[in-house]
Amino acid sequence: MGYYENIAVCKTERELLELWKTKEPVTRSYVDKKQEKTVSINHKNVFISDGIVNEAVWNNQIGKKILYVLKEAYGENEDWNLTEWLRHAKPSSSIWKRTIEWTYGIQNTTESKTAKYSPDIYEHHTELFNHIAVVNLKKSSGKSSSDYGEIEAYALADKEEIKKQLRLISPDIILCGSTFCALNHVFDNKICPQGMQCDNWFYYTDIISNSSTLVIDYYHPANYYPALLNYYAVTNIFQQALLYQKEKGENDRYAK
Repeated sequence: MGYYENIAVCKTERELLELWKTKEPVTRSYVDKKQEKTVSINHKNVFISDGIVNEAVWNNQIGKKILYVLKEAYGENEDWNLTEWLRHAKPSSSIWKRTIEWTYGIQNTTESKTAKYSPDIYEHHTELFNHIAVVNLKKSSGKSSSDYGEIEAYALADKEEIKKQLRLISPDIILCGSTFCALNHVFDNKICPQGMQCDNWFYYTDIISNSSTLVIDYYHPANYYPALLNYYAVTNIFQQALLYQKEKGENDRYAK
């Protein structure tokens, strides 16, 4: 079988990521500030694995399964595994503190109640690292400052692998950290069809897994807005998505 046929038959993330590392290098072009740029994508040099942080917890948890789709990991000279690092190091930088805060907020917010913010959420809930998945669209040659055009070039070059990875993860909720447009392009603009508008920054789609997946379009966790503002923005978007789903269900029932 060829490379893409092998992708199709991968049954686990581990199989997929091991295969992904062997992909032949490709060159992609993109436009940045009206200038055409070219990037060489070579995962054979360095590849940063990601995905489900703790499979045992993820596969057995009753709560909402949340996947964060981010831009890139960086600071590498050799292959390394983001999920192993998150599981063991439980990093406390602002990006990961916010990830834990947002996870806590979503896990504990309902249609009628928003989970209250506290600045010590991270300190009391680092176990939530075991309950999430994290996927970077760019899995090699990361930089501390992201070039969005380059991120999308990587995503489109690896679109079949990314689609397969997300389907293997099968999350209930995807929270995009400034990556929604690129992810939408990976799925051929089927998460949010061209011309469709959603003022509340969320979408429901059935093209990622066997059931409906909620996709939230939000800023990257490293954004400069205050933690409190970020927390209530994310939980409010999630709550509005729950209310939308409830209202739609009621309308569908009455229409029968």
